Amino acid sequence: MNFAYKIWIEKDGDTVFGMGIYKLLDLVMQTGSLHKAAQELKMSYRAAWGKVRDYEQRLGVGLLEKGRHGRTGAHLTQEGEQIVMRFQDMIKEMDKIVDSGPLAKLMDKMENIKVH
Repeated sequence: MNFAYKIWIEKDGDTVFGMGIYKLLDLVMQTGSLHKAAQELKMSYRAAWGKVRDYEQRLGVGLLEKGRHGRTGAHLTQEGEQIVMRFQDMIKEMDKIVDSGPLAKLMDKMENIKVH
């Protein structure tokens, strides 16, 4: 058995950032291209761009800047980069809690339960 979790950020009860947009933006940072990031996630460029615009609107900040005429790739805005890095820090902290904190002890106890 494995312990799984999902994290996201809400504002006034609405999701403003989560794993989907995080993965997309992280891949843009790695590849320098929204097109390549979308391909890696098996989504269309149009869907990826729509997702970025949707989350920009939810957050009220720009996340992505496209290169000139779309030919020189894409990169995150300063705010976009900060959000991705902070979210990455949150994931790392959650992983620590899951791997070595009280949740790990609960998982050890779960391993002793016979599940059919």
